[in-house]
Amino acid sequence: LPIAAGLAKAARITGANHRMYALLSDGECNEGSVWEAAMFAPVHRLSNLTTIIDHNRWQATGRTDEVLALAPLAEKWRAFGWNTIETDGHDIRTLRDSLQDIDPTDSRPTALIAHTVKGKGVSFMQDDNNWHYRSPNEEELRAASAELIPI
Repeated sequence: LPIAAGLAKAARITGANHRMYALLSDGECNEGSVWEAAMFAPVHRLSNLTTIIDHNRWQATGRTDEVLALAPLAEKWRAFGWNTIETDGHDIRTLRDSLQDIDPTDSRPTALIAHTVKGKGVSFMQDDNNWHYRSPNEEELRAASAELIPI
């Protein structure tokens, strides 16, 4: 997010018509640099900046609310001055529509909080943080593919 905010600011300074996107994990929102950029963007009216937050409630070492509570996540982004939209992160049409519905006359940056489930659709991966660290072996890959794309 800090890099995207800097690029959005640079586009404003140079008059370029660019929109910047940053994809964040919810666990990444524990980082100070994220909140520094979250404060910076509204002050500089970076309406050309959108962040999409994958809110699956897991991070490297456990549940986000057990490691360092993020709740209420949407309200925090709103309090920092962002146009904040919550959506189903598994519904591609809804995600697309949410991005297309951003008001071009709104001077605020946009935070799109995409509610997701880690490993959704694969029975042995769904909501299991072990898959944060490892890749499936050949057998697991076949089993996951069969669940996601039935043969």
